[in-house]
Amino acid sequence: MPRLVTSGRTVSYDEAGAGPVALLLHGSPGNAKAWARVGERLADRYRVIAPDLPGYGETTPQSASGGPTVGYAAELIEALIREVGAPAVVAGHSYGGVVALAVALRGRVPVGALALFEPVAVPILVMAGETEAFAAAKAILDDYIASVEGGDERAVQTMVDFWFGAGAFERMPAPVAAYLLRSTAANVEDVRATFREAYSAGAFRALSMPVVTIVGDRSPDITHRIARVIAAHAPRASVMTLAKANHALTTTHVEAVARAIAEIAAGR
Repeated sequence: MPRLVTSGRTVSYDEAGAGPVALLLHGSPGNAKAWARVGERLADRYRVIAPDLPGYGETTPQSASGGPTVGYAAELIEALIREVGAPAVVAGHSYGGVVALAVALRGRVPVGALALFEPVAVPILVMAGETEAFAAAKAILDDYIASVEGGDERAVQTMVDFWFGAGAFERMPAPVAAYLLRSTAANVEDVRATFREAYSAGAFRALSMPVVTIVGDRSPDITHRIARVIAAHAPRASVMTLAKANHALTTTHVEAVARAIAEIAAGR
């Protein structure tokens, strides 16, 4: 696995194929391997770069001082973009979508297009005045964090069922469930970072690249709300809905996801 060392920090990443860069950011908890099957379908046309986000793989986690921020992850991804070249498309799933959006909004590196697969950017609802929906989601995820801090070893079930639907955790294969349980602490840091983000309509209006938010038709209402807010505020934004899909769409709908990424990259 290649590594980039920047300012004393390491970014580990998977790489395959040749051509324009397609940068793929995984969700939380997770790692670069989450994009492996999608990447295989893009590698005949693109140089696929799939990094581990901070705290996963060999990528340096953020220090505990000051609290977790999305900006830290965005800074490392920006350094990687400077190393590998401007991406034709940055695709992010779940928390990876939050990081991809941050990279675009910061505007420090060129991005050809954004493909956001169910980004969990809950604070974006505040920007749109949807304060009740924001407060309801925050209450559930605050309870999740409090349960983790209280020693509940299965607290991650709350987070999983919130995004994937009631009973989703219990239906997951045993190895996946075990991984989620082991990675709860890292996920809590990502949730905390997500809720520290603040969005502005002006920043969205300044986005010049195409922004496509992809959601599953079986995903919770909040997912669709977030997608609609992004589409309403970025000049070249739209929403794509995948049939018979939920928050696991990058795993369950590999062909459709790869096709969407390629189309978004080509149409920038």
